[in-house]
Amino acid sequence: MDLEPIGSADQASGRVDLHQTVAAGLPRVWEALTSAAGLTAWLGRPQGPVLGPGVRFGLWHEDQVRSEHEVLQWTPLRLLVLTWDFPGEPVSRVRLGLHEHGTGSAVALEHQGVPDAVAYAAGWHVHLDFLAEVVAGRPRSFGTFWDDYEALLRNYGRHAR
Repeated sequence: MDLEPIGSADQASGRVDLHQTVAAGLPRVWEALTSAAGLTAWLGRPQGPVLGPGVRFGLWHEDQVRSEHEVLQWTPLRLLVLTWDFPGEPVSRVRLGLHEHGTGSAVALEHQGVPDAVAYAAGWHVHLDFLAEVVAGRPRSFGTFWDDYEALLRNYGRHAR
């Protein structure tokens, strides 16, 4: 895992912008972003209907931590926009944009309205690394999340605006 920031955290505006390249085509990345099995492998266990336009669903991050979401925009292979309603925080918005990048794909993540942009940047960075591994056929254990997160938290904190 590369511990250098892959984007920025703006504390004043509550905004995170990250960019990750992955060794997989757009269909494989889209599947990982929108299918139950794909989401479970890199982000959390979805509860509710299969993702699609306007769908509301829950996402279990740990046994006792569940966030709620609504799909706001759905452009297959290109764009997924969700609300992000995490317990104890104001509702925010996540935008995941995709485009071809060489023989793989690029994922642009924008999260607006977060209470702690540095913490969210570090967390999303780890999850995007998990996504890259999943779509390349090398899924990782979530057991490494907190070690990677702590190291990234320091690095994003040093570079935050």
